[in-house]
Amino acid sequence: MSAELAAEFAKLAPWIFQFRIEGADYGGAISAIEDPRVDQFLRFAPEAATILELGALEGAHTFILAERPGVKRVLALEGREKNLRKARFVQKLLRARNADFAQANLEQAGLAAFGKFDAVFCSGLLYHLPEPWKLIEQLPAVAPRLFIWTHYASEEEAREVPKGLRGKIHGEGGPDEPLSGMSPTATWLTLESLRSVLTASGYQTVEIIDNEPAHPNGPAVTIGAVT
Repeated sequence: MSAELAAEFAKLAPWIFQFRIEGADYGGAISAIEDPRVDQFLRFAPEAATILELGALEGAHTFILAERPGVKRVLALEGREKNLRKARFVQKLLRARNADFAQANLEQAGLAAFGKFDAVFCSGLLYHLPEPWKLIEQLPAVAPRLFIWTHYASEEEAREVPKGLRGKIHGEGGPDEPLSGMSPTATWLTLESLRSVLTASGYQTVEIIDNEPAHPNGPAVTIGAVT
């Protein structure tokens, strides 16, 4: 490990994710290298050359996606400027020329302005949004394939939420908490309501790739949707 590089990482602390630079690990405690969601996404969208990532955090998944054969460009959107500074710092170290980052509050952003892509990678984001349906409704016009990993509300804890859907309100840490959404609360839809929103938005196929109702942080699901 380079002491000089470790000092540069320390200037941007705290870090969530760990990054491997020339064989040494820097940053946080969580490594995305073995995250199964990346391989699940690539099996779902094996020919995706252009990818839109929603909620990039520090770019850990961005760089893994960008280095895969056949991937020409990953555009990663992130709401927090501090996270973007970290991601761009690591990008220079990794020389990841086919990764781009842009700041966008995904509670409000119009995604059409960012162009069209082969697939959307949306992992760990939807359950941080107060109105996740507003984001989902935009996505069929952006890419024909959508990969989602998200927590959801169980039917037992759900109540009626806007648009005739069912879900629960979940507390968030707000802008100062790097692993939270930008608002004080988020809406966790039930799995059935999430599928309903996807279908109503224009997805012809909604596949449950993996379902973890006993996930320790709340029920979680991996979905692949195709227009």
